[in-house]
Amino acid sequence: MRLRNILASICFLAVALQAHGQEAERSRDFRFRTGTDPVFFLSNPAALAAFQGHISIAEIELRKDNGALCGLSESPDGFKGGAVTESYISVSDRISFHGKLGWSYFSGDRMGSQILMDPGFNPVNYLESTSATVGRRNKETYSLLGALSYKFSDRWAAGCSIDYVSSDQTKVKDPRFTSIWMDMSIKAGATFRPSERLLLGFAAVYRSTLEQVRGGIYGTTDKQYFTYTDKGAFYGTLAELQGDMSYLSVSNYRPMKNDFYGLSLELAGSKFSNELEALYRTGYWGKKSSSTPTFFEFSGIRAAYHGKFLSRKAEDIHRFSVDVNYDLLGNNENIFKYVTPVGQNTRVEYTGSNHILDSHQASLDLGYVYYKDTGAFLPAFSAGGDINGSASLKNVVLYPYYRNSNLFTVSADAFARKNIFKGKSVFSLGLNALFRMGFGDPKQDGSYATTSGSNLISFDDYLYRQFEFDTAPAAGAGLEFAYTYVISERIAPYIKLSDSFSTLLTAPQYLEGRIRNVALITLGCNF
Repeated sequence: MRLRNILASICFLAVALQAHGQEAERSRDFRFRTGTDPVFFLSNPAALAAFQGHISIAEIELRKDNGALCGLSESPDGFKGGAVTESYISVSDRISFHGKLGWSYFSGDRMGSQILMDPGFNPVNYLESTSATVGRRNKETYSLLGALSYKFSDRWAAGCSIDYVSSDQTKVKDPRFTSIWMDMSIKAGATFRPSERLLLGFAAVYRSTLEQVRGGIYGTTDKQYFTYTDKGAFYGTLAELQGDMSYLSVSNYRPMKNDFYGLSLELAGSKFSNELEALYRTGYWGKKSSSTPTFFEFSGIRAAYHGKFLSRKAEDIHRFSVDVNYDLLGNNENIFKYVTPVGQNTRVEYTGSNHILDSHQASLDLGYVYYKDTGAFLPAFSAGGDINGSASLKNVVLYPYYRNSNLFTVSADAFARKNIFKGKSVFSLGLNALFRMGFGDPKQDGSYATTSGSNLISFDDYLYRQFEFDTAPAAGAGLEFAYTYVISERIAPYIKLSDSFSTLLTAPQYLEGRIRNVALITLGCNF
């Protein structure tokens, strides 16, 4: 019943948006159009004012993943299904709108290890202490985006957008961790056009994320369960999962909160777009109150550049893209004790904090796509590739011990796709290939002083499994087939089938397997 209502809502939104749109321009595939028009390249909602027309898409997708060539937060046997609709509409000469509504459901077997939904996003993480507790994990996600722009004149426009995502995730085997995720981004911006071929813009950005986590034991309650607290680079402490006194609780939800504040600047023209964004980040782990501790407090900066450049010759298009990202994050662990004054409730008393983590993460992505004969609904032929390099440097200090970790990865992929036109039918055949590898040092441990003992633990099993996944040479290839029927200038349903296979080029030492296969089927409609 719930899925039926969600799909009905998506269909209703799609029909409603279409009903209020103006006449469409020459028929184009939605993703081809948004990938080759600079109007859609910028995240500043005020840039929507340059769009006139109506393009929409609706899709239902089913995906099956198999194979143990996967990271700690992935499943060797997973299934995902979802539905989404998205539209760009100019309601009038002055008002343009962008809307998106989506739902997805994931279920993966043999999952345990990482407890939080997106481990790479956080300065501190939690892991189950043994692989004996792995089980099925289910996750449901809802997403909603709305953006509106208003054109005051031929030169000035303003806009705002809200992008909201919520998820809930549950593991159905003890220890049964439950997570609730919320991610909301708000942007408000303006654009100025000194000429028809140039756009200048700026936008204020606010993003807030909240993940709430709680453990649960519903089977044999006299059995002990333990969790690792990863304070950086798989280095930290071990604690029993019980009560409400440790990092993870079986009585209450613990929140992981993040807030981002920043600005973005845009410079765009008829054949290029440039966007620079800088954000300040602050956050904490633990419920803030007089009786419950805030275990960690962290802050950092995030900067990004996104550029796209187009070269057109007759009906052929060359698209170049550059994406650069940098994250700096520091984490402090608070020192506290529980105090119970006579005749009063227990309260938390802080005595200081220790700076335990400095993390630097950077990435560079270079892309190129060639579109040949773009006069029809789809280009007659397209081909391209993408090269990505990333670096992660972490320094963890749990005095008197420290750990340095560094990781560098490189990946490359390429594709070619041929579209064959037969009347109103379009048959598409695509091939793709990929390669990835990495290098680095998973841990460099040392100490500033000698001690008689320590409760710190290195989670080496998890450390080396993830490091091997990130660095071991791997290659893959895939095949895609699609059929599109162009009913009219507005309506073009399609079906896509694809399968991709990847394998390690060396025998795995820590991973449970060396292969991965992903099968995907998509039913959709351009309108």
